[in-house]
Amino acid sequence: MSYEKTSLNGRWNMGYSEEEYTSSVFPEFCATPIDGAVPAYFEDLTDKFRNAPFFDKLRINPEYKNYEYPMSDYPPDMVLPNYVGNFFYEKEFELSELRDAELYFEGVQNAASVWLNSRFLVRREGYSTPFSVKIPKDLMMIGKNTLTLSVSNHTLFGFGGQPVSGITSRAASLYSGGVTGDVELRLFKGPLRSLSILVSEDLENVFVTVNATEECDVEWKIFDGKTLVKQGKSKQKFAFDTKNLEFWSPESPKLYKLLISVGEDFLERRFGIRRLLPDGAHFRLNGEPYYLRGICEHCYYPLTVHPTRDKAFYVNVISKLKELGFNFIRLHTHIPPKEYFEAADELGMLFQAECPNNTTLEEWRDIVDFCCNYTSVVIYCCGNELQIDDLRAEHLRASAEVVHSKTDGLFSPMSAMRGVEYGIIEEKQVVFTPFRHNPKRFAYLSEFSDLYNSFSNEHFSYKSTDADPKLISDQHSVYGKPRVTHEICIDGCFADLSLEKRYENTRIGKTALFSSVRRHLTEKGVIDKAELYFKNSSEWQRRLRKYCFEAVRRCENMAGYDFLGPIDTHWHTFGYDVGMMNEFYELKPGETAENVLRYNSPTVLLCDLGKRRNYASGDSLKCNIYASCYGITDGSADVLITLKAGDELVYEDIRRVRLENGRLLNLAELDIQLPETQKPLEIKLSSKLLRGESICENEWELYLFPKAENTGAENTFTSMTEEALLHAIDEGRDVVLFGSLPFKSLPTSFRMSLAGRTSGFTATVVSDHPILSDFPHDGFCGWQFSSMFEGGEAVVFPDDVPFDPIIEVVTTHKNFVRESALFEIECERSRIIVCSLNLNESDPAASWLMNKILSYCSKKRDITKLTREQLIRLMRVEVDKPEANTNLAQNKNDITAK
Repeated sequence: MSYEKTSLNGRWNMGYSEEEYTSSVFPEFCATPIDGAVPAYFEDLTDKFRNAPFFDKLRINPEYKNYEYPMSDYPPDMVLPNYVGNFFYEKEFELSELRDAELYFEGVQNAASVWLNSRFLVRREGYSTPFSVKIPKDLMMIGKNTLTLSVSNHTLFGFGGQPVSGITSRAASLYSGGVTGDVELRLFKGPLRSLSILVSEDLENVFVTVNATEECDVEWKIFDGKTLVKQGKSKQKFAFDTKNLEFWSPESPKLYKLLISVGEDFLERRFGIRRLLPDGAHFRLNGEPYYLRGICEHCYYPLTVHPTRDKAFYVNVISKLKELGFNFIRLHTHIPPKEYFEAADELGMLFQAECPNNTTLEEWRDIVDFCCNYTSVVIYCCGNELQIDDLRAEHLRASAEVVHSKTDGLFSPMSAMRGVEYGIIEEKQVVFTPFRHNPKRFAYLSEFSDLYNSFSNEHFSYKSTDADPKLISDQHSVYGKPRVTHEICIDGCFADLSLEKRYENTRIGKTALFSSVRRHLTEKGVIDKAELYFKNSSEWQRRLRKYCFEAVRRCENMAGYDFLGPIDTHWHTFGYDVGMMNEFYELKPGETAENVLRYNSPTVLLCDLGKRRNYASGDSLKCNIYASCYGITDGSADVLITLKAGDELVYEDIRRVRLENGRLLNLAELDIQLPETQKPLEIKLSSKLLRGESICENEWELYLFPKAENTGAENTFTSMTEEALLHAIDEGRDVVLFGSLPFKSLPTSFRMSLAGRTSGFTATVVSDHPILSDFPHDGFCGWQFSSMFEGGEAVVFPDDVPFDPIIEVVTTHKNFVRESALFEIECERSRIIVCSLNLNESDPAASWLMNKILSYCSKKRDITKLTREQLIRLMRVEVDKPEANTNLAQNKNDITAK
């Protein structure tokens, strides 16, 4: 808009009160000049506050504690020693003429009261968006004027009197606050103030509404770069057709500029022509089938804590995400600075705007008014994992009406619909088919919702390795609208201690996030393995991630996903190693963009192998090859299918298939006779979709084993008593134990630890040992071990007993316990071999491994020696029961979940 602006940034006089100041009475306070007070967060002004008389009165976040590992319970969120209270600001400015004017605040957190020349203007509660305050003409004075602010970071209470909590006001940002953006005095030259741009559902027209202080006719022009492409004269509401204009999409982010003028006064806006609409269970973007491949933006900034206003940072983030195939960002309970939206508009990325939990309807209107200025925002959502009861459902209806009246975007009621599709408290309203849900509340939400961010019964999050695509797809009849499945892949990685140096001299670096891990692992005697643990953990995480993404894409009635883990986000549960990238947007070991694009592209090839990856010589490999097709034209193509054992081609076939955009297609039903083999082999099933050149390709690892014959062995047991084992040692007998007893153990699973938790397993290490000399592995347990881990156990070693496992099962770094699923020890004259994996005879890999263990028994080599006393301590070690996951889509640390 056309205005003259005066920056009010920089030095302000400041004062402090521990108690929140909510009165409209002009405040009295002792003011101290503070350089750089605006823009800034309170906690970033610490050095400048030191000489202020209020410094000794500053109250520190009462939740603050410098947490350290080990932790055995559900870990708290990271908290920092931010200041709590109410800060007063005062600044003088001069006016040389009187005109229509407003004060513009780019960011204030959490609540602000504004006075000009000692007269109260407004109290504003909420921190999600910029806001403006109109200045009454009779209040301004030629010469000096004094602006006074009262800014509080006390907890806000919104809908239903419940606390407001979003990512930028909890955990590391709890009791953060300040005048966090620019402050400007704006003097207007004319009547123009703002405009809205809406695209019709048929994409044929764009509707423009000009907001002005008086009725006026406007001239409008549309530019493509510097080229004028359309123009006209109209009233304040007008439309223009889209003929000869290009559509905007993440794949082709075409932007135009609209210039509105009245005399010398003008407004201008960049915009793109796009429309996302529901189409049954799916979406169409600009009339074409479209699949949302999204990430969950957790607002973690390792070096600054707070969101940066550096647009180049967001350009880099979006560029990296696009390189990995993503086209959609869900903003978890926060609204970022305009620079993020601007970068998305320019580079091409869709957004779901999501307000903090329990946001008031008033602030929701501000959020919608702010976000609808950006082409990239296409979905609006009212929070995360809150209980939807009748009262909240009414609030959601009102929120939907705001979206539908002000924008051309879609409305989603809640990300994970507690009280509707899970977590139901009204038991009398429950229906159990096709899953447990509340049909009455579904019916009510369906009246005003355009899509759902669905919990999907945990299938792609907490139970991602047990996901049943057909089951989830068949539940579409309950939803009846497009579903974007909520926070997929909650897989927790081991810590990367090499990042500690990059946190030096930062506020997070002053916590024990890394230092306590290093100390904890040193005490456990495994610090030298930390780098290996992280590397192997990343490999496990990578495999499970691919499996989960592909399971979602095999859901015929799923319209997209938000991936929980683009990066590690350590504010959550004091260390949340969930990402495919670290917090600096660098891919973890073993991961490549090429691999990610195999399962995170518009069109992807899929296979229904599931978790069964081990086959015996001569078995038949039976599976189906699918294509989830988006962004292609209908027509014929070829699918090339190959099976290789090393460099040897075992099978090859090429088939002509018919592709349909927006469909999940079964391209080929395979029944391949596998070859005979004399030694275990890793084999690769590959598929490539061709139409002249490659459209996409994918591959899956399988393992082929010779049919093992049980060689038999004496002194082989599935369990023993402590007394029996000690008796065998007294007699000098060797023992092979296929089970854990008499040793203490914890159950294993191929589902790695849930991110952020203190229990579960994050990595495996397979040593160079004769038992595994021809067993295919890369130093860790991949899919060939998956069935052996399900129903298996890991033996717990006390810290003071020598630990040299053949297969080590690595727990979380938050509560490290030394454990092994395969080891051998020597005690006095006896050798003991223990394998506590699930060696089911139906699994060719398990049969082969059992055979190798038995045949190895006759061989002699130097092994770890334990004294009798150490062996007894090993058998009698105390084992803590791991904390159970009772946090299904409702974070314990979020005050809105209490």
